[in-house]
Amino acid sequence: MVGAFNAGADAVYLGGSKFGARAYADNFDKDQVLDAISYAHLHGKRIYMTVNTLVKEREFDQLYDFLAPFAEKHLDGVIVQDYGVMRFIRDEFPLVELHASTQQTITGVYGAKLLKDLGCCRVVPARELSLTEMKAIRKEADIEVEAFIHGAMCYCYSGACLFSSMVGSRSGNRGRCAQPCRLPYRLAETSLGKDKEIYPLSLKDMCTIDMIPELIEAGIDSFKIEGRMKRPEYAAGVTALYRKYIDSYYQNPSEKIRVSEEDMNVLKTLYLRTGISEGYYHKHNGKDMVTVSSPAYNGTSEEVLETIKVKYLTGELKVKCSIECRLVLGEPAVISMIVDKGEDGYFYEAVTGNEVQASTKRPMDEESVRKQLLRLGNTAFEAENIDITIDPRDKEGIFVPVSELNELRRQLCENMIQQLLAVSEAPAKESDSGADKASKGNHDSYDREMEADLDYHVLVNTAEQLDVALDMEPSRIYVDSDIYFTLDKDRLSRMRELKNDEENGMEFIVALPFVTRRESFDATKDLEMILENSKYDIFDGVLIRNFEQLGFFKEKDYSGKVILDYGVYTWNTQAAILLSECNVNGNFRIEEMSVPLELSSHEIKELLKGISGNLGVPMSMNVYGKTPMMISAGCVKKTLQNCSGKMGHFNKETMKIVDRLGNELDVTTNCRNCYNCIWNVHPTSLHKKLDEIKNVSGIRHLRLDFTTEDKKETARILKGFMLEDKKALSEIDEMKYTTGHFKRAVE
Repeated sequence: MVGAFNAGADAVYLGGSKFGARAYADNFDKDQVLDAISYAHLHGKRIYMTVNTLVKEREFDQLYDFLAPFAEKHLDGVIVQDYGVMRFIRDEFPLVELHASTQQTITGVYGAKLLKDLGCCRVVPARELSLTEMKAIRKEADIEVEAFIHGAMCYCYSGACLFSSMVGSRSGNRGRCAQPCRLPYRLAETSLGKDKEIYPLSLKDMCTIDMIPELIEAGIDSFKIEGRMKRPEYAAGVTALYRKYIDSYYQNPSEKIRVSEEDMNVLKTLYLRTGISEGYYHKHNGKDMVTVSSPAYNGTSEEVLETIKVKYLTGELKVKCSIECRLVLGEPAVISMIVDKGEDGYFYEAVTGNEVQASTKRPMDEESVRKQLLRLGNTAFEAENIDITIDPRDKEGIFVPVSELNELRRQLCENMIQQLLAVSEAPAKESDSGADKASKGNHDSYDREMEADLDYHVLVNTAEQLDVALDMEPSRIYVDSDIYFTLDKDRLSRMRELKNDEENGMEFIVALPFVTRRESFDATKDLEMILENSKYDIFDGVLIRNFEQLGFFKEKDYSGKVILDYGVYTWNTQAAILLSECNVNGNFRIEEMSVPLELSSHEIKELLKGISGNLGVPMSMNVYGKTPMMISAGCVKKTLQNCSGKMGHFNKETMKIVDRLGNELDVTTNCRNCYNCIWNVHPTSLHKKLDEIKNVSGIRHLRLDFTTEDKKETARILKGFMLEDKKALSEIDEMKYTTGHFKRAVE
């Protein structure tokens, strides 16, 4: 922290002892956070806390005691992922700024607008966004935008990664990522050679120092350097160089910035992975963004580290001041201080001591007084000027005890610190985000649905799976958006008959993409088409996969069924209440939410107990399906083979990568929206836990998700779960499967 501030940072994000996204870092304890806030405010800097993990229901009551001391100390802001934490801080600590973490996977204007409505003043969009998309968010959503400019890059959209969680219970959403993206994988047939180990998921580190003018002119409010779990020399060295070129731009905006070879070499020696890239600002993906050969760090120059250490890490920032001392015989001793804080004006403080006495031995001279006043080493101040007036009024001279001068100096510094810190207190602001509107709303429809019998819902990703599901006639079918747009007349006719059958009354819901962006292909146009025709009135609603979609359908006042998927995280009751605040005005209404995939059976019960008592919203729970472990803008196929050339078209392909243990992981491409999904090697199947699940109060629907299963596999799963067919259940039991986190909670 000290190194970053010395090098020119305006603000520092830091993690406390809990709720931070770097659980294994050497985080700040309570007193260190309080000292950090005071230190920053003395020097016109800001401290933001990382409270950016998902919080379990049982942990939630720890939040107030954890945050209260920092809020009382006028903590400047908090960066959050969890919607419940967001609501809690907004309502309990309204003077603390709310920043939406990149873990919230904000990919567009509609999601950013919704976050602003719910209380956020700043958003850190997904790292995958282009500069054009970020500019649109800043302009159209009218919310502060903070963008990453340097440091490590995740392969997955942040917040959408369950890889580490599923393979080892270390959740990235809890700050405990084991970084499986940095491990080697292979593809049986690649242009790189058969069975060769490569690193297709490991992105090069971001370095955008050449782009500083462009980023500033785009209207980005805050530049973010990723510096956690790095040496102090990294934080200071990288900050200093970016500060240098930012200041250079402002000194002469019309002059083209040229980063010197020497400075670029320094950056490259400060813990950058093999090669560097400018990230996604000007390209959607590319092989040149990936450290295919090795994810190792470059060598570090000890000479560079020592230079940075001497320059930025050997002392703390000091407040420049002027001191005046007036010692007049027969009058009280007076010492005063003036601090110039620029736009905040001048600050004056004075202390008085005892009456100045005549000297009986050696009179006190100006040099001896100056010596005592200069002893500011352990204080926050550094004297640029000291003006001393000594008036003995006779030839005997004056005398003031050294101990008294020292005490006056100490008291003066303490008083000035208190005055400076008082100015840093944020002004009171009104909070009108509708915090309690959800609890005051009408939940009759929720309660009526809670009384209905438990039923099965089915999600399909291929037309073949849809045909099998239609034969089984579940109460609801989620149809992947790619199928929705390519449905033929025969399937539409059959679906219409099932929907209109009074005894059946099936529901059809569009399962929206995992990612929605307005890039060269504007995916919100697909949402518009769904909104306008809903495939000839067969479809009843939408399955929302991300905040951009939620913001879109809310802004359009959509009146169909709105179901939130498990990726719109509701880990605690407060999160569900915040999301339900979207229901306050108009026709838009969230009808149903989904149980997160990372909660254990005990945690699910605790969550549903809280939701039932506060909202009574029906919940859906996945009991079968492969877990989407990574959703990425990067394309494994493009990196290891070649691009399909079908971006913006309805095209899905499947390939397999092989991990170190020989497990084959399916990777599917969504060319329409240009993203990859890496699926868990084995499906999660809770067929042996159904009796336990059915007894959990609050679960209304059981969901079966199909991804890469063929016709035969799909039929087997449906028969086993829906019909409890013994042969099918026996076959399910013989296949390789996992129970996910049902009995194995994440850390």
